[in-house]
Amino acid sequence: MLFLVILSVLGVANAAWPSFSQLEDNYPSYPYLFGVFGTTWDELVEEEGLDSWLLGVADKNTCTMRVSRALTHAGKTIAPGSCNWSGVRDSQNRPYIIRVGTMRCYLENEYRHADVTGSSESSFRGKKGIIVFQDCGFQAATGHVDLYDGSGCVGQCPGYFDACSNIRLFQFN
Repeated sequence: MLFLVILSVLGVANAAWPSFSQLEDNYPSYPYLFGVFGTTWDELVEEEGLDSWLLGVADKNTCTMRVSRALTHAGKTIAPGSCNWSGVRDSQNRPYIIRVGTMRCYLENEYRHADVTGSSESSFRGKKGIIVFQDCGFQAATGHVDLYDGSGCVGQCPGYFDACSNIRLFQFN
């Protein structure tokens, strides 16, 4: 058992997980999603072959979908069935997570507990990985999930360190 703990701390037990650069390379940018260059969210849903009920989403809270896409397109198979998974799959039958709480639960169960927790942005500086913001008081979302490159979110997280009291970073090198 001690051997497994040491391997997990060293990151060896998580060798099947993609690197941060692989995640970043497969993370869709905001312009891609919101039509700045001609592609809309609905077009992305169709291109990825995601469930049709996702078409026409009014509030466009798609952060967890973007991180799911980064994971699956970087080669990580998301194990469905736990953590209140919604059943969404793409055209390649790859499971996608669409809720912030589900992504956090998935990462804690399948990867490991967060490497950094807190609410001060300085605690996260210089570290890369998947960042989960919760307890934010948002009206249209329960939180936010993004890639964090050591100095900020790859997507967008303006003011989230001030707004959210529960922030967790799952480090990927």
